[in-house]
Amino acid sequence: MDYNNKPIDVICQHTTEGYLIPIKLRFRDDEGEYQSYRIKSYKDLYHKGQFTLPNGIIATNSILPYECRIDIFGRERSILIYYNCDDNIWRLTPKDSDML
Repeated sequence: MDYNNKPIDVICQHTTEGYLIPIKLRFRDDEGEYQSYRIKSYKDLYHKGQFTLPNGIIATNSILPYECRIDIFGRERSILIYYNCDDNIWRLTPKDSDML
């Protein structure tokens, strides 16, 4: 499956300081069924300034990237998700080719 820029559902928390904290994500698998994953830990990457994500998207003031750790079939994996403030959509992109 191509996870490059795949739209996903995300449950997140909005802090009083205006930050977003991703808590849980959901997307369809190869069979079309929804799979949900709790985010075990995250690191916001938007404080790094402008840089290019592995999928070619440039992180700017309106692109908020997060590196997240999730559990997939008993194995902890690292993923990149980002929120596009302009179109209000969360997207998934792999950090590397063997991630999911």
